[in-house]
Amino acid sequence: MKTFVKYIFLVVVILATSCNNDFMDRFPETSISPENFFRTVEDLELYTNTYYGFVSPQFCDYVSDNCVSYAEISDYNKLIRGEINPATVWGWSDWGTLRHFNFFLKYVYNATGDPAQINHHIGLTRLQRAIWYYDMVKKYNDVPWYSVPLTDTDTDLLYKKRDPRTLVVDSIMADLDYAVKNISEDIGNRTQFSRWYALAMQARICLHEGTFRKYHDELNLQNTANTYLEKAVSSTQEIMKSNLFFIDKTGGKEKAYWNLFSSYSLSKSPEMILFKDYDKDAHIKHGGGVTTFSWVTNLSRSLMESYEYLTEDGKAIPFTSVKDYEKMGFVDVFKNRDPRFSQTFMYPGYVKAGENISFRPNMNLGGYPQIKFMPETADQITSRGDSYTDLPVSRYAEILLIYAEAKAELGKLNQEDMNQTINEIRSRVNMPPVIISQLADNPSLKSQYPNISDKALLEIRRERRIELISENFRWDDLMRWKAGHLIEQMQQGAYIPQLGLFDVSGDGVPDVGIYKNEAGNPVPESERSNYTFYYLENSSGVQNTFSLSKGDSGYIIMNGEIGKRIFKQPQFYYWPIPQIQRQLNPNLEETIFWGN
Repeated sequence: MKTFVKYIFLVVVILATSCNNDFMDRFPETSISPENFFRTVEDLELYTNTYYGFVSPQFCDYVSDNCVSYAEISDYNKLIRGEINPATVWGWSDWGTLRHFNFFLKYVYNATGDPAQINHHIGLTRLQRAIWYYDMVKKYNDVPWYSVPLTDTDTDLLYKKRDPRTLVVDSIMADLDYAVKNISEDIGNRTQFSRWYALAMQARICLHEGTFRKYHDELNLQNTANTYLEKAVSSTQEIMKSNLFFIDKTGGKEKAYWNLFSSYSLSKSPEMILFKDYDKDAHIKHGGGVTTFSWVTNLSRSLMESYEYLTEDGKAIPFTSVKDYEKMGFVDVFKNRDPRFSQTFMYPGYVKAGENISFRPNMNLGGYPQIKFMPETADQITSRGDSYTDLPVSRYAEILLIYAEAKAELGKLNQEDMNQTINEIRSRVNMPPVIISQLADNPSLKSQYPNISDKALLEIRRERRIELISENFRWDDLMRWKAGHLIEQMQQGAYIPQLGLFDVSGDGVPDVGIYKNEAGNPVPESERSNYTFYYLENSSGVQNTFSLSKGDSGYIIMNGEIGKRIFKQPQFYYWPIPQIQRQLNPNLEETIFWGN
C-alpha cells in the first residue's frame, strides 16, 4: 500500500461530537477530557493528523471563462444568474472546523515534551486556521475573528459583530508567520505538511490579498497592497533558494505536463511541495477522471486561444495573430501549439482508456473535452470517484508564478526574474523563452484586462491561466484582479465551418454531423450509425442545447447561457450572509454591497 496518513478515530470524535446547526455551530464540551488527552507530543500528532482531512486537491474551473457548461453545477452558476441573495444562499456554517483548531490551541499547553515538536504542532494548527479564515475573508470580506473555542456561555463572543478585513488579515498573517517559523522543514515524505507548504500557503494568500487590495478601490486599501506583495515575494524566494524543488520534466515535452495530473505516484516528483496520495487497495479515491472529462463541462474557446502558436522558425506568437485563426476547426487548432495544449485539451484521435476507437467530443458541451486529470486505466473512469492517481495540492510551478506576478505588480520584474520563473515553467515543454524587451502588443490579452498596460504582467497572467487550468484558481484570480466581466461573457466552444459532416479524429474521415434538424439530415438511414449527429432544433422547431454563432456556422454557444451570465460589480466580488444567520445574530451586518 502507498504511504497515506490515516486519520485517528479518537481524535475525529472530538470534531464529530462538536457540532449542531446553530448559527455559530456552538458545541457542547467534548466528552473527551483535554487534560487527559493532550499530554504528550504523540497526542498532539494524533490530533494534527486529522488536518489532512481538510486538504482536498482540486480539478475543476467549472464556472469561469475557462469552461463551457449548460448544467447548474454550483452556487457560482446561481450567483451569475441572479439566483443568490441572503434568503437563498448557503454558507457561513463551517465554524465547527475553526473550533477544531481553536480547541487544540487552547489545550496544547497541557502537553509536555520537546518544545520544538510542540511548537511544530501549534504551527500546523495555526496554518490550518489561517487557510480556513482566509477562505472566509475571500467570500465575506469582514468576518468575526475568534481565537478561542466558543461555548454556550460565551454570549458576548457568540453575538459579536464582524471584525474588519484589516484586523482579520493581520491575525491571519500572524498565524502564517508562526507556522513558517515553527513547522518542521523535513520533507522526507511530500504527503506531509512542512515549513515549505506553510511558505507556499503564505505566498498564495499574500498574492491574493495584495492584488485584491490593489484593484478593489472600493475598499480604500490600495496603499497597503504592496506589503502583501512584498511578503509574497519573500515567501517564494525562500522556497526557490532552498534548491529542494524543481519543475518536473519527466516524460519530455510531449507528456511531462500531463504526467503531473495523471500519475499513479508523485512521490518522486521534484515539483511537489504537497500532494495527496490516493490508493486503490485502501479505497482512497477521487473523482478527477470522470468529473473533468466531458461530464457537465468542456473547455472554452477563450482558453483555447490563450495557448501560443509556434511558427516555422520556432517563435511563439499569440494564436489570435495567426491568419484565419477564427475559422480553424477542431482538428486544425491543434497544429503547432504549445505542447501543454494537447496535454490539457482532448486532441484529435484521443482514445479513452478501455476503448479502441477515438473519442468523439460532445458538442452539447461545446466540443473541447479536457484530458488533464484523465487516468490511463479504464477502472479509474467507470464511475465518479473511482480514480486513484495522486494529485498535487501545492506545486513549485505555482510558486514561480506567484513570484513573477508579485514582482510585476510591484514594478520590479526584470529579465532574470522572468528566466527563473515563467521561462523555467515553459522549458518543461520546450517553449521559447519570454523576452520582456521583445514582447509585442497582444490585443486579445489587452481586451481581457483593459486596465493593464504592462506587457510582461499580461503575459504572466496568460501563462498562469494555462499552467494552472482546472486546479481551481481561475475564479479566485478573476475576483482578485477585479475582472468579473470575463465571467459575465458567454463562453463559446469549437468552431463549426458549416452544417454537415466533419472530421474530429484527425484521420480525414468525417465522424460527426451537425444539421438544423433531423429532417434536414441527408445521410441515408443505413449509414447513420457511422456518425454522431447533433441537431440545432427538434422536430417542433424548438432550439436544442446549442446554437452556432452565425446561424449555420460559427462557434458553439449554449442556448441556456444566452442572456443569463450577469456579474454585478462590485457586489458579486463578495457573498451575502444567509438571512437566517443574521436573524440568529442580529449584530451581524450584511456583507458590503448586499444591503441590510
